[in-house]
Amino acid sequence: MQKDSYISVDKPSENTIVIQKSRFITTLLPIKDYDDALEKVKAISKKYSDATHNCYAFISNESATEQRFSDDGEPQGTAGIPMLEVLKKRKVYMTLAVVTRYFGGVKLGANGLVGAYSSSVSAALDMAEKASMIWAVSLNATVAYSISKKVEEIIKSQGGQIENISYDNEVEISAIAPCQIADGLVAKIVDVTQGRAKVEVFDEAYRKFLESKR
Repeated sequence: MQKDSYISVDKPSENTIVIQKSRFITTLLPIKDYDDALEKVKAISKKYSDATHNCYAFISNESATEQRFSDDGEPQGTAGIPMLEVLKKRKVYMTLAVVTRYFGGVKLGANGLVGAYSSSVSAALDMAEKASMIWAVSLNATVAYSISKKVEEIIKSQGGQIENISYDNEVEISAIAPCQIADGLVAKIVDVTQGRAKVEVFDEAYRKFLESKR
C-alpha cells in the first residue's frame, strides 16, 4: 500500500505581516514529536513574552493523527483552529506554527481574526524552505567512471534524488527514489548501462526531497 506524502518545514523561519495595525509574527519550526513541539511552544512564548497572544498549531506525526492547537486568549476558534486547518489543507506535518500577535489598537472581530491567523500561516509557509517527505527507497548504483554521469542524469530525470557520490575503482552513487518509480528507475539504469551497473535497493521509509524556496 502506497503511503501518502506530506510537506515539512526544513529549517526554522519567521515571517511578519501587519493587519489593521496589529503585527502578526509567524514562527515555523520542524519538530521531532509531540513533546518537542510543546517545548518549542514554551521557548517561543518566552521569547515573545511581551506579546498580546502566542497562538499555535502543530501536527506531530506522519499520519496527521496527532494534533494540537491553542488560541492563547483570543476568542475561541479564531486562531488555533484556523492555523491548524492551513497545515492540514497544505499537508504540512511534523511542523509547529506559532503566530505571535502584538495588538495595534484596532479590533478585528471573529471573522477578521480567523482571516488574519490563516493568512499569517499561509504567508509564512510560502516563504519557508520546505521538503517533500515521500515514502521512498534508498538505492546504490555502482558503475564505471565512463557511464557514471549518464546514470546520475537518469536518476534525476526519473524523479530520484542523489544523496552522495563516492569515487574508488568504480563510482558508487547513493540516491533515494519514490517507491512507485523505483522498479522503473532500476530497469532504466540497467537498460541504459547494458547491464553493467550494479544496483541495490533497500530500506523503505519517508525520505526528504528538498523543494525550491518560493
